[in-house]
Amino acid sequence: MAFFEAQTLRNRLRLGSGIIMFVFVFGHLLNHMFGLVSVGAMQDATAVLLDPWRTWPGTVLLAAAFLVHIYIAVSAFWRRRTFRMKRWEMVQLYFGLAIPPILAAHIAANGVLPEISTYNASYMETLATFAVYEPWRGIMMAFAVVIVWTHACVGLRSVLRLQPWYPRVQPVAFALALIVPAVALAGYLAATMRVRQFAIEPGGLQAVYTSTARPWMVDFVHDTEKVVVVLVLALLAARAVKSFLSKKTAKARLTYSPGDRRIELHPGATLLESIRAAGIPHASICGGRGRCSTCRVRIGQGLDDLPPPAPAEQKVLARVAASPSVRLACQIRPRASLDVVALVPGHADADAVYAEHGYQQGQELKVAMLFADLRGSTKLCEDRLPFDVVFVLNQFFAELAQALKETNGHYAQFNGDGLMAIYGLESGAEQGAAEAIHGARAMLARLAKLNEKLTGELSEDLQIGIGIHTGEAIVGSMGPPASPIISALGDNVNVAARLEAQTKEFGVPLVVSVETAEISGIDFSGFRQRRVSVKGREQMIAVYAVDAPQILPVR
Repeated sequence: MAFFEAQTLRNRLRLGSGIIMFVFVFGHLLNHMFGLVSVGAMQDATAVLLDPWRTWPGTVLLAAAFLVHIYIAVSAFWRRRTFRMKRWEMVQLYFGLAIPPILAAHIAANGVLPEISTYNASYMETLATFAVYEPWRGIMMAFAVVIVWTHACVGLRSVLRLQPWYPRVQPVAFALALIVPAVALAGYLAATMRVRQFAIEPGGLQAVYTSTARPWMVDFVHDTEKVVVVLVLALLAARAVKSFLSKKTAKARLTYSPGDRRIELHPGATLLESIRAAGIPHASICGGRGRCSTCRVRIGQGLDDLPPPAPAEQKVLARVAASPSVRLACQIRPRASLDVVALVPGHADADAVYAEHGYQQGQELKVAMLFADLRGSTKLCEDRLPFDVVFVLNQFFAELAQALKETNGHYAQFNGDGLMAIYGLESGAEQGAAEAIHGARAMLARLAKLNEKLTGELSEDLQIGIGIHTGEAIVGSMGPPASPIISALGDNVNVAARLEAQTKEFGVPLVVSVETAEISGIDFSGFRQRRVSVKGREQMIAVYAVDAPQILPVR
């Protein structure tokens, strides 16, 4: 439990420190943009964009954010058991590791030395160093802009993309992510060229360098750079040794579905890391930080060996009304063998976060179910060429699909010449029942218009029978892993299918159960009530046989 609470704290510290440094970097790049005007404009802009960070409060805040972010990044890198990850995670990780060696000398010269000595180089002096004395370092600073900005933007996007409003602002955010570094680099290049031109003139360098760097300061900068490079290399080497030793340790086994694959569980690794280490694509929109539920799995054997969910994990699971057997793959570190089933397709994107509902995993709900079936489809196939049959059926289903869309119906099943729809998944059974009846009316009205359109094309008009019933059903995401759909199972689903078949017996286009009619609030008193026997039920079902659905009152 303490581990998960610490992980939640780390996530918050990572985000908070990252935002502080992002603000600093953004201000730094804005300052570079003034180089398109002049070097003097760049120097003047520092009073607003950079000088606040050079005060004691600003320095302490920035230094703390930097150290906290570095510590969290290094600890996460050390704990990671596999480096199989999504491309954006890889970019963020390796760019993050590259930043300290690239910027070590720059930070030492322009961030540390002014705090421990009287040395304080101006913008002109720094640019002159890059343009005249160490041009290779000037090129590295240009690369640093790209690397730091990319690392920051990828990290910020990993958080923002989980917000439902992010898709609306994503195009603008992407444009800014490209424009800001491009303009900043243009300003940096323009200013560097101006300083270089000035410095090569007689007496130019003497006029530029107003601050004197003593030998110990130069050594300090270079030694700092060397130490940071050695530390990063030592971290990589130690991590490689740790990875090698972990492969020698006996491991528990994981049975992963779909696919019934059997892989090893890496000691101390999260379930998500073990799955990815085996090369299995598994959804995780937030990068394994426990902010979304797309990595969730249903656990069979081994569930009792896992500790209960921590508050942070439980909060995410509660958001999707997960059952007790469902856990987040990124939040559990199993030590014993497990059997798991992935609940979200491995290719899922951020839309899966916004579309999460408890019924997707399997839930008993009271819903309205509508079955619609085309009459005489066999004769239609006999009288027409295959191309013509497909053409007519595609138009037929297009009209039915539009009727579902207009009345909040959810397509749940297709059987060749008919379909099943579910109403009330989110609105509740009462509203769902009313919407299902309106959906039936919309289907029949659209079919009448389609028949007019196909006059002369068919020997007789297309006709359908519709049955509607409301009751408890097991609702969930079903079907092949690559293309599952929300559907329903249960006795009440069979009742609705039976009512659709009963339209042939009664010679009407619509049969609605009395239970559906009552909770819908729609008056069916103008239609005859009948009773229908249903296989598997001892008692008969009271229904309304509706011969003229168009006269039903609208609620």
